[in-house]
Amino acid sequence: MEREKRMAGDYEVYQALPIGRVEVILGIDMANTEKPYLVCYCSQNNLFGIDQFYGAEGFADYMEAMREFTKLLHWEIEKLQTERSAITEPMPPIQPVQCLPIRSEDDLSGRIVVIRQEWLRPEFRTSDNQLVWVTGGFGVSGNSRGRAVYAETLYSGDEYRYNREDLMGFLKPEHTPTWAAEKLAQRQAEKAPLKPRPRGEAR
Repeated sequence: MEREKRMAGDYEVYQALPIGRVEVILGIDMANTEKPYLVCYCSQNNLFGIDQFYGAEGFADYMEAMREFTKLLHWEIEKLQTERSAITEPMPPIQPVQCLPIRSEDDLSGRIVVIRQEWLRPEFRTSDNQLVWVTGGFGVSGNSRGRAVYAETLYSGDEYRYNREDLMGFLKPEHTPTWAAEKLAQRQAEKAPLKPRPRGEAR
């Protein structure tokens, strides 16, 4: 069976290189006589995990398009390097032996879970990207038929969509790094409901 073409609008995706949180796309539409080459970004971090193309620019010349393509890649690499340099402590990846398995009946809402290394892109296979706080989704309930799990990265607070099978387990308490315990306490304090003032208390 013929493989379905991946399209960015009218352009067939010719090159797609994942880097950081995006893909850099080069598309070709030879029916477009003025600008047959397209360079843009693509992200799938949305509710349905579908392609979202943005930042598109058309080119008449292939070499000009390739120069723009490589320039966007270089920018994303620089952003990753800047992010890494801001992290001053080691972030070794979390291994399966450090986790308790997630059972089908476990409810995940409001819990800290570990993302499988193989789900993450190579540049993100570190503990600061693996530890996430589950916030919702049809896959969080025990024995649910749903798969979607929405979570915030514990270190940065960035929001992502996962499937339940992307989760490796619950981190064993003895393997919890100091930074993770501090981040969790901070986030719990931020999300705690404010206590009402007693009547008559000065504002």
